[in-house]
Amino acid sequence: MRRLLQAHRWTGLTAGLLFIVVAVTGAGMAFRPQLEPLLLPGLVRVPSCAAPLALDALVDAARASSPASGPLTAIRLAGDAEASARVRFSDGRWIFVDPCGGRVLGSQAVYGGPFGLLARVHIFAYLPFGDLLAGGLALALSAIMAVGGMALWWRASARLLRGAWRLKPGLRGRAFQLDLHKTVALYAAPVLLASALTGLPQAFGWVKQAVETIGGDARLPVAPAAAPPSRPAVPVSLEALWRRAQALSPQPRKLQLRAPRSAGDPITLEVVARDAPHANALSYFHFDPATGALLRHLPHAAHPPGHRLYLWMLALHYGWIGGVAGQLLLLLGALAVPLLAWTGTASYLRGRADGRPPARQRLVVARRTMEADGICSFELAAPRGKRLPRFSAGAHIDVLTPGGAVRQYSLCNDPRETRRYRIAVLRREDSRGGSRAMHDMLRQGDTIETGLPRNHFPLAREARHTILLAGGIGITPILSMAEQLAADGAGFELHYCCRDEQRAAFRGTLAGARFAGRVHFHYSEGSPPTRLDLDALLAFPAAGTHVYVCGPAAFMDAVIATAARHAWPEERVHREYFAGATDTTPGLPFDIRLASSGRVIHVPAGVSALAALANGGVAVRSSCGHGVCGSCVTGVLEGEPEHRDQCLSPGEKARNDRFTPCCSRARGSLLVLDL
Repeated sequence: MRRLLQAHRWTGLTAGLLFIVVAVTGAGMAFRPQLEPLLLPGLVRVPSCAAPLALDALVDAARASSPASGPLTAIRLAGDAEASARVRFSDGRWIFVDPCGGRVLGSQAVYGGPFGLLARVHIFAYLPFGDLLAGGLALALSAIMAVGGMALWWRASARLLRGAWRLKPGLRGRAFQLDLHKTVALYAAPVLLASALTGLPQAFGWVKQAVETIGGDARLPVAPAAAPPSRPAVPVSLEALWRRAQALSPQPRKLQLRAPRSAGDPITLEVVARDAPHANALSYFHFDPATGALLRHLPHAAHPPGHRLYLWMLALHYGWIGGVAGQLLLLLGALAVPLLAWTGTASYLRGRADGRPPARQRLVVARRTMEADGICSFELAAPRGKRLPRFSAGAHIDVLTPGGAVRQYSLCNDPRETRRYRIAVLRREDSRGGSRAMHDMLRQGDTIETGLPRNHFPLAREARHTILLAGGIGITPILSMAEQLAADGAGFELHYCCRDEQRAAFRGTLAGARFAGRVHFHYSEGSPPTRLDLDALLAFPAAGTHVYVCGPAAFMDAVIATAARHAWPEERVHREYFAGATDTTPGLPFDIRLASSGRVIHVPAGVSALAALANGGVAVRSSCGHGVCGSCVTGVLEGEPEHRDQCLSPGEKARNDRFTPCCSRARGSLLVLDL
């Protein structure tokens, strides 16, 4: 199955552009019968009349307009009384003639005009072996892309048939792209497979021969030979032949006359009878080109089964079966190919990007400042004062601490600044050592390695009013948000909760800021205490107001619970936790099945799902490793996660369609992930 996935993926990545070309041009021709009269009215539409001219007169009129065009090769008539006649000579151009007055309306190359161009590109007629290329693509599309893709889909989704036919809500990023790819493919694959297979007989003679032998060895009999004249001749009256054909097949839907190509060949009339089962159900009339004698009449019903199947396959490929509904299916199936190409390629590239280590940069500690008890800020700048990559309010960077651990710290300066980053670190004696290393080992002038800014806590720029709530060290992203909102002239208020003034970081910065009048300090151990009344602040969830909260888990839980109690919509209460998962028990072992390939990866007790995936060669982008940042959130298609993270909202956890493999586990024995 892994090899099939690789074949499916690399065929799409290498030949995908050619698939798109074939599909888009095919889509453009799906409604050709309806669109051609609108786009080329002067060529294909004429006033109707009761007595059209004879075929010979139409040929003479066409010949007079192009005397040097060579011998006659074909004539086309439609059953529509308002359709022009088409005459072609050996120069390969169709001459459009008014069948009522003999007026020449114009001419066009066989692959001329908008639809001729589409057809030429569709079959790669501009290449020496374009038909073989088109056939090869049809084989690849049918065998590897459609059949292989459906096999992969079945392997991954057989246990999920109840929900496999529709998009799964709540997925984002690569999980959404994969889900869209598989869901669209479920509907498009039958149409694309039928279209590809019915195109094969036109590209490969051996396929046509194979089709025509179905039902036995009886193939379409060879056209009877005419009496051998000295050279190919055309009877005196083509109209007489046409009338004889009409006598046997009255009021046909369309006619194509093919002149003899060489000595001994008959004149062939291909007629679609009025009661024919489809628009390509041809009946054949063969006439002697010298005498006009009818050599053979072969109605469609008398064809061998294989030839009837061949004609039906062509009709299906052209969209001539099923009326407008059939054309619409063909159009939608063809248009699905660019969408499938985009979702397949984007999910692959995103998976590759997720597997790559994040970009790094080396910065210099330009300044180190004790902002409050236990809180130290670090200003980081590029060597030689170069500009730094921009960031948005709420963003953070990964920092490789002096002790070797990677930690995430929010950027707390104005996002408009381009030559410095400012972070603040709370020293925690009970931490894993990152904060102590930053406080004890990092000095002004030292060089430190960081990642590029990323943002999992962005501002909703459409908010009419914003309430910023910070607790302790949670002021870091909130300060950056206040700077941005003030610069935008947006309405906001900032409430900063601490034990006392000594633990309030950036107090001087906030007091001197241009938005100082919007800042409110709340001290639980002040004299007197000035605790924040959350019920009063969040009593009325005004439309367009958004709440942002960051700080200790207990503080954030209190804010979120109060907002829920006052019916604040979940999507307007934004949070960012600094502490990781509190449940660190090993948990029970379980299995992960990858939806894209069906591969199963075992997760032992005490090993994170993220680590098990990595050990199995499956790369998932991650950052904090403790369920805080949300970098590794992955779609869940089956099974119930045991959520241990701090980044998903209660509503998101209740839906059980996403989980964080860095810390969360499964409540049962299996999780099917959209990977």
